Amino acid sequence: GGMGGMMPDMESVMNDPAAMEQMTQTMQNPMVQAMLQDPAMMDQIIASNPQMQQMMEQQPHLRDLMRSPEFLRQMSDPQVLQQMMQMRQMMGGMGGGMG
Repeated sequence: GGMGGMMPDMESVMNDPAAMEQMTQTMQNPMVQAMLQDPAMMDQIIASNPQMQQMMEQQPHLRDLMRSPEFLRQMSDPQVLQQMMQMRQMMGGMGGGMG
C-alpha cells in the first residue's frame, strides 16, 4: 500500500500542539525508526507523496539529510521537535520559507 498519508502538511502539524505530540510519539516508535533508516523505504515514502517528491526535486540535499543517522536521531528527539516548532512559530510572521 501507499504511504502518502504518512506525511501530513508539515505547517499544520507544526502549528498544532496535539499533532506535534502525535508526530513526536510516532517518530519515537522503534518500528518507524527502523523504517526511516531503510533507504529503500524512504525512497518509497518519497515516491508515494507528490509533496515530498517536489521538495526533493527542489532541494536534492534533503534526500541525503533524511538518510543521515544524526538527522533521524534528532527527528525522534521530542526536545528537537519542540525547538523546531518554536522556531517555526517565531518565523511564522516573516512571510514564507527560507531558501
